[in-house]
Amino acid sequence: MNAHIDLASLLGGAILPSPAWRRHWLATLCQQQVAFDELAEQLGCDPALTGKVIGLANAAVPAGERVHVAVDAAMLAAIGLPALRQAFAIPALPAATCAHFDEQRFWSHSLAMACAARVTGDALQLAPAKELYTCGLLANIGQLALAMLHPQAYGQLLGQHGGAARALLLCEEARRFGHHQLALSASLMRGWGMPDILCDAVRCHAAPPGFGQAGRMTELAWLLKLASSFADLILRNGVGPRGPAMAAARVLGLDAEHLETLLRHSNAEWSEWREILEPQAHLALCRTGTRVRPAARQVFSEFI
Repeated sequence: MNAHIDLASLLGGAILPSPAWRRHWLATLCQQQVAFDELAEQLGCDPALTGKVIGLANAAVPAGERVHVAVDAAMLAAIGLPALRQAFAIPALPAATCAHFDEQRFWSHSLAMACAARVTGDALQLAPAKELYTCGLLANIGQLALAMLHPQAYGQLLGQHGGAARALLLCEEARRFGHHQLALSASLMRGWGMPDILCDAVRCHAAPPGFGQAGRMTELAWLLKLASSFADLILRNGVGPRGPAMAAARVLGLDAEHLETLLRHSNAEWSEWREILEPQAHLALCRTGTRVRPAARQVFSEFI
């Protein structure tokens, strides 16, 4: 069976799932009218809601004006609380379960990759760190879309190829659905109004072009590849082969010592954030969104 994806339908209103408790908590924060910077920080760990909110903001940007690439207080204020409350509404019908799709790992890996992209971005200064954070957060959202749109077929695919090399999984996704997860991520990001260069980097970061080809987009793709490798290591508590990460690091001009420094600080930042993924986190006070994170600041100073 070749179950192609109707991208127009997906971009036109299909709701990517988030944990119900998180949508409820964000809606509660809107009702309490908390500061927009605190709301932005709570929102910034959720790929589905981040993409939706960026899309809402960019829909109101006049042609030729600078688009929004990251969630911040000014963007949320421009959208307004009524529209945000509607965005955080829980879908009436929950998505069907997709066998072999590890939702908790998806959320954790997305956040870890976002943190790694931001830390590495601070070090290498290839793009604003907050934009790279968004790219890392959204880079694999296409897999969430596949699991939501075709839970049975995609669950079968993961059962057959989920443990295979990523290149094989991407090929099987494209063969069966017409788009692999990274192409779908890039298409969603374009639909939310994000710049083409960031979408192209996400699309090809699993196997970036040879360094020096396609200019800055290639550099960004390699940075995302490094961030993805870091996320894999972070979720294994730093245990595992360094080969994939080291290959990307060398392309970016980083040696083994620099790699370990960046990995250490990426893990430290992720450790600060990961509690926000847990249901009980909504019982705690919002963390302050305006402070400079020690990990990111220290990494930047070590590489300039």
